[in-house]
Amino acid sequence: MAWDKLSDYRIVDFLWLCAGAYTLYFVGYALYFLHLHPLSRFPGPKLWAISRVPWAVSNIKGDLYQTLGKLHEQYGPIVRIAPDELTTISPNAWKDIYVSKPLLLKDPYSQTPPLNGAHSLFTAEGATHRRIRAALANSFSDKALRGQANIIENYVAQLVTRIRREAGDTQNPREIDLTKLYGYTAFDTITDLSLGESLARGLEGDNEHGWVKNYFFHASFSAVRIALARFSPLDIFLGLFLLSMTRKARQRNWKVITGALNRRLAKMGLEKSVEEREKQRYDLITPLVDRLDESGEKGLTRAELLTNGLAFVIAGSQLNTNIMATATYLLLRHRETWDCLVREVRGRFADPSEITVQGTTDMVYMDAVINETLRIRHPTPINLPRVVPPEGYVVDGIAIPGNSVIGINVQNIQNDPSLWVEPRVFHPERFLPASDPRYDSKFDRDVKEAFAPFSIGPRNCIGYKLFFAQVRVALATVAWNFDLQWQEPAQEESWLDQRAWFAFEPRPLWVKPVERR
Repeated sequence: MAWDKLSDYRIVDFLWLCAGAYTLYFVGYALYFLHLHPLSRFPGPKLWAISRVPWAVSNIKGDLYQTLGKLHEQYGPIVRIAPDELTTISPNAWKDIYVSKPLLLKDPYSQTPPLNGAHSLFTAEGATHRRIRAALANSFSDKALRGQANIIENYVAQLVTRIRREAGDTQNPREIDLTKLYGYTAFDTITDLSLGESLARGLEGDNEHGWVKNYFFHASFSAVRIALARFSPLDIFLGLFLLSMTRKARQRNWKVITGALNRRLAKMGLEKSVEEREKQRYDLITPLVDRLDESGEKGLTRAELLTNGLAFVIAGSQLNTNIMATATYLLLRHRETWDCLVREVRGRFADPSEITVQGTTDMVYMDAVINETLRIRHPTPINLPRVVPPEGYVVDGIAIPGNSVIGINVQNIQNDPSLWVEPRVFHPERFLPASDPRYDSKFDRDVKEAFAPFSIGPRNCIGYKLFFAQVRVALATVAWNFDLQWQEPAQEESWLDQRAWFAFEPRPLWVKPVERR
């Protein structure tokens, strides 16, 4: 019995020893990251400086952009948000971080790996990125946009038809969810452009297609994977669990995409000349046929074509839906801006058939509305993290230690009070030329260099012209045809309070589309 008691004491002592050792380790770990780590001189919350957990929790919850905004207001333009990571809202950092030579590499933890092993434009680095971008360049040129215009315009015409169908009597219409219809429009358009056919035909049908419903689930799923990526081996087990949850959906999606792309390539006729194919149909795939190269040395492999097709579908549906819905919300909340846009649209076009991609390219107030919407609510309110080389790097005159991570906080650099006049108020006028009588000189104090919604440098958004084309035509067509009215005024204050992962999760936008008189 005495031996048993002694054994018990030894076990207890051993447990206390383990607890003490862990406590000493944790205290030493915390003291190192707070006072001795190369990033210890940068301001930020202490708990975030010693652990990735607060960042991961906020990322999974979908409120990281709000949290980072508060941190920048509290600590200033550069904040430490993890043991090895900084975020900045310095306008000069755009060029320093994203136009450097050699280019700073993307943080590998900030993106999910391609499921088929072939990189897209968003995940590729170095020579692979340059090769893929060069191959895709002709798909997003001015010439390509002119050829793609009829596809864009066709789906916007279908949007108007669907609005009228859902509203019923358009002089005394039912309420409709415009966010949902914008989502159908964006998805139908980008799948037709990227894959040769609309995968959902949402504007024609009555039921929401699984792809449309699940997009924001997959965005949150990817955010969880990224948040867990730094917590090994937890990331392995939970990653496998999360992947198993979506395996069937991913396999189905790849099968659908592969089938659509193969049908598109077959219809094009690879034996035809470039001119014949362009006359037949011009979409994002048309210029790529002659760039297919399974060696991966010059053009695109078929696997890369699939990966990029899916990437463009995700980006072109989520981002465009967000901006069209958010712009409409902001215009209706600030009614004078809606009236101003309506005057521009209806004064310019005598008939809705005149509202085309080409016809909307130089609408001054329309572009101001879109830019101010992007500023108020960037559809992807994320950091763009880059890895600092081992020798260190200078950003806006500040020496950043090597092997750390730094990125611009896209949402908050566009909303910070130190950079913008009335930063959280919707003022399209701030983006008008100074010679425009609607421009207010108070906006001279805006630091416009902070505004780069499509990033800059060789990794900027390749599809920004296509984005503007669709959003211009859609907003102009809706403004020409309908006098939109709020159905639920109570939604005004809460509508912008949305969760965000890679993109915002837009709320329904209930309006009454009264036919213009």
